Amino acid sequence: KQFHLYKHFHTFSVAHYEPHHSHIPQKPANLPNSLDFYPGRSSMLRMEEYHHSTLADDLMILTYRDPEAEQKFIDKRKKKYLPLRKSVLTMDTNPYAKNRPRPKPRGNKNVGPVPPRQSHRTAPELVKIVVHCMMKQSLLSKQHLLSGIMALQCITSERPTIVYSRTDVSRWKLRKGMPIGCKVHIQGPPMYTFLDKLTEIVLPRLREWQGVSISSGDQNGNITMGFPPSALSLFPDIESNYDMFPMMTGFHVVFHTTAYTDYEGRALLSGFQIPFTPGKKINRTF
Repeated sequence: KQFHLYKHFHTFSVAHYEPHHSHIPQKPANLPNSLDFYPGRSSMLRMEEYHHSTLADDLMILTYRDPEAEQKFIDKRKKKYLPLRKSVLTMDTNPYAKNRPRPKPRGNKNVGPVPPRQSHRTAPELVKIVVHCMMKQSLLSKQHLLSGIMALQCITSERPTIVYSRTDVSRWKLRKGMPIGCKVHIQGPPMYTFLDKLTEIVLPRLREWQGVSISSGDQNGNITMGFPPSALSLFPDIESNYDMFPMMTGFHVVFHTTAYTDYEGRALLSGFQIPFTPGKKINRTF
C-alpha cells in the first residue's frame, strides 16, 4: 500500500511540477541575447584585405581585354570539336582495315568554361587551396600516414582526408583501395592564413628553388606548385615541434581561382608575392 502511494505521489509530482518547454517562447536567432546568435566576422585578415583593397583593382587593369579580343576568346570557348573516326580515314586506303572492327572514336577536345563579360565582378580571386601529399612508405605500413596527416593538420588548421588508390600497379606492389596519402581543402580565413605563412615565411627561406614554372596551369586559371620535404619543416607550426614528426614528406599546393585563363591565375598569384620563373613568352589572352 505504501508502495502504491509513493508511486502515485511520484507520478503526480512529475506530471504537475515538471516544466513544459513547449510553452517557453523561443527567441529568434538574430537577436544579440539569443543563445543561437552568431555575430559573424568582425574583421578581415591581412591578405584578404589586401586583395579587396589593392590587388583587385590592379588585376582589372592587367587582365583587361578589348571587346574584339574578348569576343574571339568567348567564340573559341563555345566551339565544339566533333570526334574524328580513324576508320573513316583509313578504311578506303588501308587494305588491312577491311573486315576489321572499327576503332574507337578519337578527338573530343576538352573545352574550358565560357567566361562572362569582363567587369568589376569578374576580377580573379582565390576560391580554395588544396594541399596533398603522397607517401610511398604507407605501402609497407599504414602507420606512416600518421606523420603526414599530423603535418598537414598543423600547417592548414584543418583535418585531412586519406587518399586511396584507384587502380592496381603490380610493379609498385600497389592494390586498389590501399591508402597512399592524404589531402586537405581549405577555404575562407584558414586559406589566407596558410597563404600568408607560405609567402612570408616558407618561400623566402627555401634554398635552390627557382620558383613556379611560367607555363604552369590547367588552361582554366588553376595553378599547381610542388615543394620538397625540406619545405615542410620551415612552417612555424612544425619548426617549433620538429621532434613530433618523425618523417617529412613533399607536398603539392593547388590554387583554385575564379580566373578563366592561366595568365589571369598567374597574375593573381604574383600579386600575392609568389615568384614565377622567366621563360618563353606566354600568350596573354589565349
